Amino acid sequence: MTAENKKSHINADGLFRQNIVLMSGLVTAPIIVAATTLQRALVLTLSFFAISYFSILICRFIPRKIVYTVRILLYTIVAAALFIPTVIGLRYLFPDTTKEVMLYIELTVVNSLILAKTESRFYLEPYGRMAVDVLIYIAGYAMAAFAAGFVREILSYGTVFGFHVCEPIVPSAKSPFFGFILVGIFAALCRAAAGRRVSSRKERGK
Repeated sequence: MTAENKKSHINADGLFRQNIVLMSGLVTAPIIVAATTLQRALVLTLSFFAISYFSILICRFIPRKIVYTVRILLYTIVAAALFIPTVIGLRYLFPDTTKEVMLYIELTVVNSLILAKTESRFYLEPYGRMAVDVLIYIAGYAMAAFAAGFVREILSYGTVFGFHVCEPIVPSAKSPFFGFILVGIFAALCRAAAGRRVSSRKERGK
């Protein structure tokens, strides 16, 4: 494998092989409980992007010589500062939906992408590569959120982004229990796809 291909492979990890919702389970609660419609999924994704992405880019400049516990505290402070303009913007664009999922937007301030992946992965990479890598991880989160939101909205409400397309099929699809089962099914499919991809690469390498 060439250095270029290896770089591309590593940067794509966050989409499937290390998806933070479906594979590592680092950020599952918002998807299981709150991603019951596409609009909710959109608000969750936008807040996750705005708080996580810019927190990680900013916190990269915090010196590594600072003790770990203090660094984590500083990461949280930066994320909390970004929470304010994020919520103001979302309340302007999606007032009702933002209010409905506010608890999970608040939890984004202390999500594992900021507090764990920064130290174990992102801050070990060059800045430019890190910026792309973080985007891939956030795209993986968005993929899980929109997939869950789409399926649950159609089943529970018979709508797509609020537009009526059919009669409700399974009204209970909006429940956290159904969300848990659905995310489990998505996780199994994601693991199967990732395993098939690894197997095909091994076969090509023979």
